[in-house]
Amino acid sequence: MIKITVKHKCRSCQSENIVKNGRNASGNQQYRCKDCDACKVLEPTVRYSEGRKEEILRAYQERASLRGVCRVFGVSRPTVAAWLKKTPGVAKGG
Repeated sequence: MIKITVKHKCRSCQSENIVKNGRNASGNQQYRCKDCDACKVLEPTVRYSEGRKEEILRAYQERASLRGVCRVFGVSRPTVAAWLKKTPGVAKGG
């Protein structure tokens, strides 16, 4: 039987010198890099696809209220506000 050894790398410094470091609030295994002391999950899950983000931001740009967009799409206001800050050319209305 052939066994394949997979060497994981730190997402920050690409070092292979990592050890398990407990679990985060979501229950995912965290790892600590012994070289750069970063504590991260090796493969984080993407909650919203780029297409879904664009759809939500387009709905906001169509003059819908921020609270209304969050209620319809089931996304929290801080999440949408952070997307608006990162998106160039989208002014957050008040």
